[in-house]
Amino acid sequence: MRTFFETHIEKKRLPIPVALHREIRKTALRLPELDVTGRAWSKKNYPKGYTSYGSLSELHRHFTVFERLGNALDREVRAYASGLGFESKKERLALTSLWVNLMPEGCYHAFHHHPHSVVSGTYYVDVPRGSSPLRIEDPRAPLFMASPMRRIQEDLVPRAGEVILFESWLKHEVPPNRMKGLRISVSFNYELDRSSSR
Repeated sequence: MRTFFETHIEKKRLPIPVALHREIRKTALRLPELDVTGRAWSKKNYPKGYTSYGSLSELHRHFTVFERLGNALDREVRAYASGLGFESKKERLALTSLWVNLMPEGCYHAFHHHPHSVVSGTYYVDVPRGSSPLRIEDPRAPLFMASPMRRIQEDLVPRAGEVILFESWLKHEVPPNRMKGLRISVSFNYELDRSSSR
């Protein structure tokens, strides 16, 4: 038996200084009080929680602490993309968006994917024990038709300090957070930098 068309997901500890991790956490917690537009957007689109996705989705361009996080992510994403055969000297991946997510009890993020991007992922800042996993769905699921029943979803349980990388077309969600602790993460997208091929 041979296997074709695997879905490769990277889950590993991101090697950054403890002081940087703490600064990311501190800045993430302060963002809602600075981001009036983001609070309003989150009220409509991110029930019970806060995300800067609808207002400050390029945090790496505005805050040094997130720029430093982006530099660390660059190395990991390039290694991941190289393993998939994506990166070349002619076309490089570039960090195009990076945003914070604060998920208190009851907050969730329904199934979605990230159009126009190549690699997406999340860096986990605080993950209280028992809080929501990252749930991914088999991309072949709509095509199974009369196929026998099989498992089409998997839960990845992250830890603080870890990063999870996946191809942007992969459907994923964060189920409702059942724990009282605040789940804090930083999500991001990488796209092909067409200018590097000129």
